Amino acid sequence: MLVVASTRPLNGSTRHKVLQAQLALVFLALFVHGSIGQSDSAAPTLKVFSRETIVDVTVTDSHGNPVHGLTRNDFNVKEDGKPQPIRSFEEFGAAPPATTARPTLPPHVYTNLQPPPTTGAVNILLLDFVNTAALVSTTCCISYDVKDSTTAATVGPEDYALATRAQHLVKQEAMKYVAAMPPGTRVAVLGMTSRLHTLQGFTSDPSLLRAAIDTMQYDAEGHADTGPQLCTELSTRIRSTFEVLNQIAADTSSIKGKKNLIWFSVGVPALNNPSARPPCLPDYRTDQFKTYGLLAAAQIALYPVDARGVPPIPSYIPPRAVPEFLEKVGTEQLSMETWAEDTGGAAFYNSNDVAGEIAKAVDKGSNYYSISYVPPGPGYNDAHHSIRLTVDKPGIKLVYRQTYDAVDPATIKPAPGLILARNTEPTGPVDMRKEMGRSMPTSTALLFDVQVEPSTEPARPADPQVIGVLDTKLKGKPLTRYGFQYALPGRQIAFTSTPDGKRHGSLEFDLAAYDSDGNVVTSFRQALDLNLTADQTAQLAHSPFRYFQQLDLPPGALFLRIGVLDRTSNKVGTLEIPLTIPKH
Repeated sequence: MLVVASTRPLNGSTRHKVLQAQLALVFLALFVHGSIGQSDSAAPTLKVFSRETIVDVTVTDSHGNPVHGLTRNDFNVKEDGKPQPIRSFEEFGAAPPATTARPTLPPHVYTNLQPPPTTGAVNILLLDFVNTAALVSTTCCISYDVKDSTTAATVGPEDYALATRAQHLVKQEAMKYVAAMPPGTRVAVLGMTSRLHTLQGFTSDPSLLRAAIDTMQYDAEGHADTGPQLCTELSTRIRSTFEVLNQIAADTSSIKGKKNLIWFSVGVPALNNPSARPPCLPDYRTDQFKTYGLLAAAQIALYPVDARGVPPIPSYIPPRAVPEFLEKVGTEQLSMETWAEDTGGAAFYNSNDVAGEIAKAVDKGSNYYSISYVPPGPGYNDAHHSIRLTVDKPGIKLVYRQTYDAVDPATIKPAPGLILARNTEPTGPVDMRKEMGRSMPTSTALLFDVQVEPSTEPARPADPQVIGVLDTKLKGKPLTRYGFQYALPGRQIAFTSTPDGKRHGSLEFDLAAYDSDGNVVTSFRQALDLNLTADQTAQLAHSPFRYFQQLDLPPGALFLRIGVLDRTSNKVGTLEIPLTIPKH
């Protein structure tokens, strides 16, 4: 029997995770039994909270190769010069690539089958088309006087070409990398324009990643005609950068382990270099320390990659101005180095093999040790602290964040409108709200294939006019009905025995369609109860279980989150695919 469950829109917000250890001292309840009856005394509970500082450290030899096999006793940790006992210690390294080839699927068929992870870290590709768009104004006018309100900039086609060339290089090289990345590498793709866009949640599927990268639109809106306009543009760009990094940290902190944020940009010198900051802009150190605090709490290391490859010298720059241009480029690359060093990552530039630089960044970020300790002193008081790690072995180089600010992540609220993941309403024992969020990794506890195509099924009299819970803003818009044909191995389905000798199982099928801003535009949830005989259950264990679902989708670029929940075993499978619905 088919049971249609509640079909409210799948929405909500990601819960921010605070990295802290909790110790609870529980006193025994005293039970007093008397002749009149029984009296229970409530047991008082004392909760003690302790901050935990996690430091991910990359260890290499004199040739830059990762060093494995170190133990907890090899490391010494000091905070503000005082030794600290290590609370936890774990080594992570890239495993050999999986030898099992991905299955070849028919057209329009997708699977959530993923190769086993090759490392404990996940990787985020951030396509920064805000700071690369600024090449339009900051390159053409390297002697631009931001205090002069009358000075005008001369921006020509070559200036715009610099921005689009860099963005095109990033897209091509990123697609080249994911096509050849080791099986099991987990990657998400984010886009940064005037806001943050989730182009693809975490997956190991190269085809999904390539399609997501290709959807990123070029942006060359970095033009400023006067000094004050340039100041306004720089201020907006810097605020956007902080907000995006804060949003990524806040929304990925619920994902356990290290995150390597590979940031395709051209540097932001005005953030961390006072000599490169125009007088019209404020000192951003306080904002920067807060962002570092969020990144540290979420275990994010930055790996900036120069979006220009080898920066070309524009033809219109006269020979006498070339040294000034190269000095400007050097300042931008130094900015990348600073962000990388302060977060425990590495910067990559001066190479047109951007795909190779991505591979180096992923490899560096995948071989590391994770160390934690409980810092002394008060809790989150915004104080600045130094960290020093040493290993008593010759020829060893350690890369890690050497400072942090005791910032409570829960107190930093990302700006409205920068949406990385909108979570759905809870549906049962398993939090499908979390599983159906855009930024969450693919779940593989329950494996399935799904064919996604415009539906050829004729409409039935009992069908509703619109299948799915459509955003009210889209009411009256033309819709295309899509069919979803699921296939999952029957042996995965869990059953319980009923008193009459039957076998009872229950599956839930969830669909959520997001727009490019991370908003849910439509959703649908259906539950299916299975009541089978013992013979039918045994037969199902040797054959695929199939289920058909439909959903009406509006035109435009969408991201479909598909989920299957076994309500008996609480196992979940999820998959996310980009899909462009043509206009009628």
